[in-house]
Amino acid sequence: MENLVELIVSDPIVGALKAFFFFGAVQVKSTEIIEKAIEENMNKFKNVCNPDIVRNILRWLEDDKFGVLVSKDILGFEHIVELDILKKEYINFLELYLKSIYNVTNNFEQVADLLVRNEEYQLQVARLRMVIDPEIQLSKNIHKKTGIQYLKVKGFWLNDIGIKERRYFKSLGRLDKYPDGIEDASAILEGRRKIREDIFAEYSKLYPKK
Repeated sequence: MENLVELIVSDPIVGALKAFFFFGAVQVKSTEIIEKAIEENMNKFKNVCNPDIVRNILRWLEDDKFGVLVSKDILGFEHIVELDILKKEYINFLELYLKSIYNVTNNFEQVADLLVRNEEYQLQVARLRMVIDPEIQLSKNIHKKTGIQYLKVKGFWLNDIGIKERRYFKSLGRLDKYPDGIEDASAILEGRRKIREDIFAEYSKLYPKK
């Protein structure tokens, strides 16, 4: 066992938590492009004992599973470059050899520290994906005093153990502004925009730029 990535994937409990909270079912968007990127990165892990598990990690990194709205939502797309930089940083971390870790950083005292850092990387990647492609729900509501119907948007976030929870709530204004109600395209985009503002504020607070 020489690579850091081998240490990380060797623990079945960590692997199970990782799969449950972050990986989900693999849905390949473009097999050719994703597999090519995976094989290019696998050149950095020629000495690992279990290359298949390493490929699974790389596949999760390559396949963001973004929805169709990302291509229409330029406010989210601007964070794609930031996500790519984070992914490369994570791969560089996995590429470290155990015997060289102390030459790179002295922040790791025990094996648990390395496993925790791995989980932190995965959580940050998953959270940044939510900035790019927010998960929202629209609902109709009635103002108690005026009786006017309005649209409300709810947004989700990943908590510190990687569990998705509803965290953000915003009003989109009167329902009659949106002819198609909760299915209205402009309402969906506006809801994503408002929720993204809160998500990105939270993300920026947790992960300030270096």
